[in-house]
Amino acid sequence: MSRLRLTCLYGGVFMMAGTVLLAVVHLLAVQAVDRGNDPVFEVQAGTPVVLAPAAPAAPPAPAAPRQQPGDPLMSSALLGLAALGPLSVIAGYVTAGYALSSVRRITCTAQQALRQPG
Repeated sequence: MSRLRLTCLYGGVFMMAGTVLLAVVHLLAVQAVDRGNDPVFEVQAGTPVVLAPAAPAAPPAPAAPRQQPGDPLMSSALLGLAALGPLSVIAGYVTAGYALSSVRRITCTAQQALRQPG
């Protein structure tokens, strides 16, 4: 019973960490897609470095419509999240076994000590 509880605990930790990692990567990818090839900063010879977006020569084009949930980027993130569930359970099960192995060893040693006479 304790291995099941530890599996849930460790699996939940792995699932949360993986979800946060996937969310950060997804947000960075969406930001990169929205920004496109716009320069982050512009360096010109003989002038100081300007750490700001370059001034557009023409009026900015209207922004592309926001990505819909059916976009490939979102579906790949959901697929990764679906694969993360079983992997988290497996990682939690293995981690729980590793955590309980020392407890089992101590218990066996104590039982053997109690069985020996004198």
